[in-house]
Amino acid sequence: MALTVLHRKLFRDLWRIRAQALAISAVVALGVMVQVMMAGLTDTLTVTRDAYFERHRLAQVFEPLTRAPSSMMEQVNAIPGVLAAEGRVSGFGRIDADGGEPIQARVLSLPGPAGLNGILMTAGRKPIAGRSDEVVLLDTFAAARGIALGDTLGVTVEGRHQRLQVVGFARAPEFLFMPAPGEFFPNDGRFAVIWMERKAAAAVLDLDGAFNEVLALTTRERPRKAVLADLDRLMAPYGGGAGFVQDQQTSARFIEEELKGLRQSRLFLPPIFLAVAAFLLNVTITRIVQAERREIGLMKAFGHSGAEIAGHYLEMALMIAFAGALLGSALGVMLGRSLTGLYMEFYKFPYLVFSMHPGPFAGGLAFSLIAAALGAAIALRTVFRLTPAEAMRPPAPADFTHGRVGFLAIVTKFLDQPGRMILRQITRQPVRSLGTIAGVAAGLALNMAMLMIYSGFDHTMDVTFGFADRSDATVSFIHPVSRDGTHEIAHLPGVLEAEPTRYVPVLFRNGVITHRGELTGLSEDAQLNRALRPDLEPIALPAQGVVISRGLADVLKLQPGENLTAEVTEGRKRTLSLPVAAISDTLLGAPAYMRLDSLTRAVGEADRITSVSIRTEGAPSPELLHELRERPKVAGVSIKSDSLAAFREIADEGAGQMRFVFGAIAFVLSFGIVYNAARNAFSERAHELASLRVLGFTRGEVTLILAGEITVLVACALPVGIWFGWTLAQLIARVFSNELYRVSVSFDLPSIATAVLVVVSATLASILMLRRALDRLNMISALKARD
Repeated sequence: MALTVLHRKLFRDLWRIRAQALAISAVVALGVMVQVMMAGLTDTLTVTRDAYFERHRLAQVFEPLTRAPSSMMEQVNAIPGVLAAEGRVSGFGRIDADGGEPIQARVLSLPGPAGLNGILMTAGRKPIAGRSDEVVLLDTFAAARGIALGDTLGVTVEGRHQRLQVVGFARAPEFLFMPAPGEFFPNDGRFAVIWMERKAAAAVLDLDGAFNEVLALTTRERPRKAVLADLDRLMAPYGGGAGFVQDQQTSARFIEEELKGLRQSRLFLPPIFLAVAAFLLNVTITRIVQAERREIGLMKAFGHSGAEIAGHYLEMALMIAFAGALLGSALGVMLGRSLTGLYMEFYKFPYLVFSMHPGPFAGGLAFSLIAAALGAAIALRTVFRLTPAEAMRPPAPADFTHGRVGFLAIVTKFLDQPGRMILRQITRQPVRSLGTIAGVAAGLALNMAMLMIYSGFDHTMDVTFGFADRSDATVSFIHPVSRDGTHEIAHLPGVLEAEPTRYVPVLFRNGVITHRGELTGLSEDAQLNRALRPDLEPIALPAQGVVISRGLADVLKLQPGENLTAEVTEGRKRTLSLPVAAISDTLLGAPAYMRLDSLTRAVGEADRITSVSIRTEGAPSPELLHELRERPKVAGVSIKSDSLAAFREIADEGAGQMRFVFGAIAFVLSFGIVYNAARNAFSERAHELASLRVLGFTRGEVTLILAGEITVLVACALPVGIWFGWTLAQLIARVFSNELYRVSVSFDLPSIATAVLVVVSATLASILMLRRALDRLNMISALKARD
């Protein structure tokens, strides 16, 4: 098919403005890239999670209890809505690593005939029936600790020490996200899971002929919460009654929070880029239409209709957007694939293949074309209005009278000739100037906001591990022990200070809002673990009432002075009504603090503790760790420096890489806007600039006039961008904060300086490219033609 005249002109025009077209396509590509990447990650995580949970039959209802006879499972299976149920044996133990700190371990019976909470064998085999000394070990723990198949582990369970042989490695969906008890972020070498043959597990946990946890799948005909309510009632006499559904399971909940953040990011990031691209296309098409008035007049004189000519320029805008959408789709897939590896490593998925539906590609393409059409539509109104006779006449000279009155007139008096020319050019087209300022500000704001979010991680580490937690290590007990355990730990070698802590699992309630968590009991004069005010000063725990974290207050919508209901899920299971005395600025978790003596009275139990925080002379010594290994009631030791290192590794590997990605995005966005603004100004004023050269202006002075306009616009954009960036950072922090962690942002000067530097670098790069074009300017041709 032969090309029409307009098509040949279209390709010729695209080649002529190729640099601008590439810059606009790059901005479109960024929007589509973010859209495709986040959609792909959302799809990948969702599909993989659902398939992994379904394939290994992750329970939809969990019911922990103290002890129930195996015969009770018949009644459990008879509950309406129960599709399959299984009673398993569950407990905690301790792995005694030679020369190291005791490591907490979860001890579980292998899945039964129903196959609920199944495991994925990654190496070796399952224990042979009747072999009580064979176990399957979580593969990520084995890899972190260098444990091989056939190795033996020294494990202490219920005070009894035994040697167990590792015959297989596995992973399971319920341990996708697995921080050690008392810690916030996973560390592969800090927490283990051991699966044993059912009889062997029951024997070591003193649960022969019984179980202490019910797992259940439900039918679609009955809501899970209704099944859970029946199960709670059935198991209440056996220490149950505090079950939960799959959504509240740690791994499932954390992944859902991640998906929630990705979904919300998709709503506001891509539109920013597409809005900027629409603006750039509007400016570029407007300039081309103005420059080609005579050609438009000639085309109309030769019989082309206004619609045909407008379609020609619309095709140009759509082809630029189409190229950007294709590039963005490819980049989105590439970036999504690279991030998939990070997600797989963090969440311990056995596989995570980046996949997505055609929808995001089609959506990105459609939105790009719509943005391009909208951007061009305003400019194309001129094409319809122009008559051939009018188009053949030169355009009316620009009116600069509005720049000679008021404030601008006063300012003009203090400017030299180049300064007046710069000011005149900026004020002559205020909408375009404001659009350029808004676009540059958007690029700066996006980069600055993300840098502030990442800086918030550093702030979180400083507050959590420097001010709130001032201990060096935490010693956890398998079961609550007498408070005298604090004195015993305090007299171990190298221990300078020891403070007790009691954790009591509860269901928080405020009206219809509920949240599973813990009451944290601290001593009245606690110095190693503290609740903090926003100014990082400690909050004195009241004799009556509770101090809750900001995260918990947001979830339960509570304010100081209101009452918090806490339903204790262990022991006597009392329901407490606690006045909220204050809100602490805790960034990790959603704790609720009480004085230890008040908590003990409230739950109606003896003065017991669950862990001891210690301050030591330097790092915990081998002698201290040896003494702790000799105590069977000790479940594990959490060393703060290890927790801090795990947090920093997560921040460096995940967020750390994303800093560079968003820095590159901000540079491209800023460069695209600044370069297009400068290029349009150069094209429109080529005749004027050439005249200046003829009149005796040097290349430097002409460059200054051209670059001065861009520099002034960028300078105006900087404060706007800083304000917008600060607002955007607070919005993103609010979106990503949840009950597990709270993102804190501050007016961080290094983040602002870095974001400004990126914009300045993009501006300098644009100016250098313009200078190169100015050096190549053919003055004779420029003086003969307007463009």
